Amino acid sequence: MTEADDAAAERTPVGRAEDLPCDYCGGGPLVWRKCKLICLQCRQINKSCADL
Repeated sequence: MTEADDAAAERTPVGRAEDLPCDYCGGGPLVWRKCKLICLQCRQINKSCADL
């Protein structure tokens, strides 16, 4: 790893929103699309950039 990789790893949050279950169906996976966190199973928007 380079120093840049180490610095990027330190800035990465421990819990990623994509790893959490869907707020609506409890499933997943969740993906970011156009600043919205969408569940691929039920197609509900779980978060948007305005929530962050």
